Amino acid sequence: MNNMMNDSEMLGHLGHALTDPARERMSLLAEANALCDLMERRSTLPSPAGTTLGLDNTLLDSGLALSPAAAALCARQQLRTIVFVRAVHAAIEAQAATADGPVRVLYAGCGPYAPLALPLMALLGPRRAVFTLLDIHEASIGHLRALVEDLGLSACVDGYVQADATRHRIDPARPPHVIVSETMNAALRTEPQVAIARHLVAQAPAALLVPERVIVSACLLDPAAELTPPLQPGEPVPPLRRDRIDLGSVFELSRATIGAWRGLDGTTLPAATVTVPPALAPRYAARLLTRIDAFGPHRLDDYESSLNLPQRLPGRPVLTGGERLAFEYRLGSEPGLVCRVEKAPT
Repeated sequence: MNNMMNDSEMLGHLGHALTDPARERMSLLAEANALCDLMERRSTLPSPAGTTLGLDNTLLDSGLALSPAAAALCARQQLRTIVFVRAVHAAIEAQAATADGPVRVLYAGCGPYAPLALPLMALLGPRRAVFTLLDIHEASIGHLRALVEDLGLSACVDGYVQADATRHRIDPARPPHVIVSETMNAALRTEPQVAIARHLVAQAPAALLVPERVIVSACLLDPAAELTPPLQPGEPVPPLRRDRIDLGSVFELSRATIGAWRGLDGTTLPAATVTVPPALAPRYAARLLTRIDAFGPHRLDDYESSLNLPQRLPGRPVLTGGERLAFEYRLGSEPGLVCRVEKAPT
């Protein structure tokens, strides 16, 4: 009992620290590690250490749903956790003044830990926010329910839902004030972030979305300048060097774009076309960059998590300069951007 109470109190302390506006986010790495350690230690899920990421994932008709163990590993990315916890808290606070009672949060793809909700449950309590926790995997819901009950937070949960989030029907009498779904990969490929956000926002258009905006842009960069060789032990980390040519945004996921897609029922979504400058220097390689505006000022940018690593263009085309790159977003079981290269006129 004492250990449980200590962990419950610690969770509230961590929630307070992670959302403290006076704390700079890089000063919170220890708290993010402590949150991960607490969840792993208290969970009935075996330690995810050594998990093979491709094992036990579920392929849906909207993309790949990570296994419970693989989803648990995401909590080990400290800055990712810090930014998203702050974003969810900010979205709850933004809705609190007009909510009819506690702010209702729908957390789609919560995994076995619900790391973006658990510290906020302990911080805010059920009078300020209640969470509906949804995941495709029955095991994730089972481990999460046990964790929530073990920490004495059951009153903060409005319901547990084991379902495909792209098929979940929201109760129109009690729509969420905030929709949270962090079910993505870099450049919005492979996983069903787009399909989930599109399906849920269509049912609750007044809800705030976390992340509120994901922007995928194209650029030309010099990999040798940015991807430094491994450091020797004790060497200081050098500042990130950038040698880039920005080509522009090619795709955005947000409430605004979801609204613009209303009525589209095909297998693709529109994206932009960009042009490669002529006489392309050989040091440059085309890459897709992912910027995540989680909510308000809280964002993740280059190299700050696995979601923000530069990605090669689909099909890995060889560019010589002057090409037009026409993008569209493919829906279905293998979601992601596709690129058609229109050769420069000779």
